[in-house]
Amino acid sequence: MASANNGAMVAFSVSSRRFFLAPFVLLLPLLLAPVMGWAQDRAQALMQFEGVQARYQAAYAPGAVSRDARQLLDPPDQAIADKALAALDAAAARSFDVKASVAAIQQEVAAAGKGGGAPSPQVLEAVARLAKLRADYAAMDDAGKLEFFNRERAKPADPIRTELLERMAVADVREVDFYSQLLLSAVVKRLARGTAGQYTSLPDRMLDMAVDTLWSRGLTSPRHRNLLAVAREFEKQLAQALLAALPDEDVAALLAWRNDRQAAAEREALVGSYRAEVKGSGAVAIRTLVRGWPRS
Repeated sequence: MASANNGAMVAFSVSSRRFFLAPFVLLLPLLLAPVMGWAQDRAQALMQFEGVQARYQAAYAPGAVSRDARQLLDPPDQAIADKALAALDAAAARSFDVKASVAAIQQEVAAAGKGGGAPSPQVLEAVARLAKLRADYAAMDDAGKLEFFNRERAKPADPIRTELLERMAVADVREVDFYSQLLLSAVVKRLARGTAGQYTSLPDRMLDMAVDTLWSRGLTSPRHRNLLAVAREFEKQLAQALLAALPDEDVAALLAWRNDRQAAAEREALVGSYRAEVKGSGAVAIRTLVRGWPRS
């Protein structure tokens, strides 16, 4: 009888626990929704602040990859690389997915930003104004860009804008793009010269390892190191010009936002996930390009 009573009590206890837990389980998504929503809002605002989608679109949309690879080729290689660049275009179009990569980057940034507060209306308005300035600049012709750049860069640098620029990831992300362009141009050069055997003879796994090694090795050429330094510096100066065109109150709001407790982790996640997306898609493009190239 005692055993039966004990069994009944255990059953009642489990049943009661389920009864009391059930509403909590149902409410949990509702309780977490604001936090997740804030993280997504923060991530979206940071992506817009750094111009990630526009940058990725400009660098990896169809036609952009071969255009940038051509610019890093030496003149003799440029003259013979048309076939290889056309093949790179086709491979890149199948490998780089702008929408999917930008979504993946934003997801990583949102995960890093959990626990941070939602951006204030003032921050969102400042981010929107910066994004419009960036889009307006991109739509200008060369003369308009030069005039804007010289006018805004002529303004004296102030500590708030200088500190905000230091919080931005534009130069680090530009470095990722430079590495990708350099690696793709090296493959194109080999194909154009008819010396691609070191790539075409490798199985997929070894080819992927070779690409990974090249990413990890860094730059060995003084010329390429100089080109990278110039690319990074231009990105910083352009960002400085854009910030100079923003009202002081916008800059102050943005700096306060980028100095909060989650900002450093979000920045690290942005640069790391951007690199992972570019590196992964580039590896697929190289494999597609090399496997489709006729062996001599």
